[in-house]
Amino acid sequence: MKKLFSQFIAVFLLLVAFFPSKSLAHDTERADDGDYFTIVWVSDTQDIAYRNRGDVLEKMGKWIIRNRDLLRIRFVVQTGDAVDNGASPWQWEAYDHLLKPFRGRIPYIAAAGNHEIKKNGFLEFCMREDVRSIPRSQTIDRGKASFATFTVKDEKFIIVSVGFGVELHYADWMNQVLKTYKDHTAILILHDYLAVTGNFSITGKQVFQQVVVPNPNVRLVLCGHVTSLKARADVVDDDGDGTPDRVVNGLLYDYQHYKEDFGQIRWLRFDLKHRSITVTTYSPFTKRYYKDFNFDNQAIFTITNAF
Repeated sequence: MKKLFSQFIAVFLLLVAFFPSKSLAHDTERADDGDYFTIVWVSDTQDIAYRNRGDVLEKMGKWIIRNRDLLRIRFVVQTGDAVDNGASPWQWEAYDHLLKPFRGRIPYIAAAGNHEIKKNGFLEFCMREDVRSIPRSQTIDRGKASFATFTVKDEKFIIVSVGFGVELHYADWMNQVLKTYKDHTAILILHDYLAVTGNFSITGKQVFQQVVVPNPNVRLVLCGHVTSLKARADVVDDDGDGTPDRVVNGLLYDYQHYKEDFGQIRWLRFDLKHRSITVTTYSPFTKRYYKDFNFDNQAIFTITNAF
């Protein structure tokens, strides 16, 4: 019996070694000195809302609030297509299962996708509680574009969010905001920026030229829109001396049309000491981590010199 028990313990330890915790296997990736924070990123949940899978969305929302303190979550961002039809009240009701667990407890900012605005334009999106509650001084046209700022250990950040189809219309507004907050590290939240090829989309290329290049504080652009995982790092010479001054990372993350393999959450841990961003993708519904072939097929990867 003693030998059998020892064998059981050995097998158990082996399983633990090869199959880490399904809920949060990333505890060791926290910065040793605590100089970090996290932005949670949700994108293109339209299929989940269309199928009225409030249970999946609720699991995502509960996971976010449950890990708020451990990950030091400062913001939740949505890069568009929260629902399949923005004119459908029941789809928004399904999506709200994601927001309810952390609403009023973690700041949230979203960019409207083409599915939100395909029937009545931005009407329903701009009537959303989370959009209407944004101070008017931080929005334009009642929420078609908006921004938010926050500070972590004297490090200033700004998130600028612009909806689908109006990115170039609000290029001047974005430039004004980014120049006003030029001492803030800027993150752009767009629906359409990168294509499935990893190149810029038509709109994305113009946003890069008209907004990203002229503003030295822009370091990260997040987008969705097309089913894919893509990444690019663009080197920018801000002072024109022929020497690169910054790298702007663009990330595309979109798991729509994955049938029952959905519920993915991507979170970005900003390490203030090493100026890096560690990216992890996980679904509280499937209890699986998801690899990114752009980064050596790793489920957890780090972007250096990120901000």
